[in-house]
Amino acid sequence: MHDIAFDAIHDEIVVTSPLAQGILTFRGAANGEEAPIRYIQGDKTQIKGVGATGKVSIDAVHNEIYMATPDQTILVFNRTDQGNVAPKRVLGGPDTQLELGKQNTDKTGAHGTYGGGNTPAIRVDPIHNLLIVPQGGYGGGKILVFDRTASGNTPPKGIIQGPVSMGNQFEVYAPKLRLVTHTKNYIEIWRIPESGTSTDKPMRIAAPLGKGGGDIGIVLDPLHKEVIVATSPGNSVETFSVPEVYDDWPAGTPLSTSAATPQ
Repeated sequence: MHDIAFDAIHDEIVVTSPLAQGILTFRGAANGEEAPIRYIQGDKTQIKGVGATGKVSIDAVHNEIYMATPDQTILVFNRTDQGNVAPKRVLGGPDTQLELGKQNTDKTGAHGTYGGGNTPAIRVDPIHNLLIVPQGGYGGGKILVFDRTASGNTPPKGIIQGPVSMGNQFEVYAPKLRLVTHTKNYIEIWRIPESGTSTDKPMRIAAPLGKGGGDIGIVLDPLHKEVIVATSPGNSVETFSVPEVYDDWPAGTPLSTSAATPQ
């Protein structure tokens, strides 16, 4: 299983299984050798998985499941779909600018950020009806912003030009239209444009992970105004107080290089 999403509204866990080329949904309280309550699998689904492909996201408000594929498409299913069903929408084509699961290599032949067919995470902003997809990763890419219901060969409605240096993990704080990443010992907070191309720089908050600590995952905790970062090879979970993610910014706020407060 190469990705997981949690639906807090319906108390369900959704995972992808690239070898089985399917999406599995479990009860939130599932334990032990428990069967999924639903699965999406079969030739009609258009799901394909090779290596570490197949990132999944949940829009629990609109009851939809999103999955990125190495075919450069994003598949959208109803949350309650079961069995060999076709996606309700498919986003893909040259005008979309999507680059999902392409094997990138550097000059030494080593795999790049999405090397080996790894696809980036995708996120949904259910408040502003946006679908947010990163391109480029640690090398310094951009962020594509689509209408949530976009399908076919539809161009993005907005772009964060960046460069946004990030891996395949990020989170969105929808109430404030903010995208949050952690890279190179900084938490970066980007404004998400609803249309057009944004060249705004991020607010940067120093959040070092310590020696050998590389970020592998990030979670937002709005209740306590915290950002939680999982690390490797640090093998730890670091929690930082970052109210800047959740609070209003004064007009003309400059870049911040202040340190986040470890919790």
